[in-house]
Amino acid sequence: MSNFKMIIKTILVCTVTLLFSSAAMADWTLDAGNSNISYGTIKNGAIGESNTFKTISGKLDDSGHINIDIALASVETLLELRDERMRDIVFKVAENASAKLTGDMSLQDHNDQEIGTSRVIEAAINLELVGEKIELDVMLVVTRLAENKVLVTPHGVLFVDADDFELAGAIETLRELAGLDTIATVVPMSFYLTFTK
Repeated sequence: MSNFKMIIKTILVCTVTLLFSSAAMADWTLDAGNSNISYGTIKNGAIGESNTFKTISGKLDDSGHINIDIALASVETLLELRDERMRDIVFKVAENASAKLTGDMSLQDHNDQEIGTSRVIEAAINLELVGEKIELDVMLVVTRLAENKVLVTPHGVLFVDADDFELAGAIETLRELAGLDTIATVVPMSFYLTFTK
């Protein structure tokens, strides 16, 4: 009888250990409702506008690889005609359904981080848009919100050059259609990404 109890106890211990190990090794999933990716535009040298994407998804796997999908058709500029032009002329969503943010940032290094504290880290983030990909060397702030929740934000402002994605011609078309003197081809980009597991 004692051997039977010992076997049951061993099975229970192994099961609990496996469950906790699986949780620790689980992927971090993007909490889209508490995340945002935005960019700014500047026209006529002085007028700034903030644009965002309503649909994003992704995860950060246990090895530290970030993979975020940005649905380009979900662009929100607060003006329907401008949304349509961004979708059709700049992003060409019929050919490019999504943009991607990828990179490597291991959250294992933050397992001992106290809840409510932040750390600044270096990371290389790739932005893939309309068939072109560029690498951005960035400083990120990782804030531990809970045992199973972290917030990742840029440390400072990121800038993206439309020329890197061969979009200067598309922006010139937008400028002509809108009757503007200028539209800046370098745009600020910002995000906050909440991951849970």
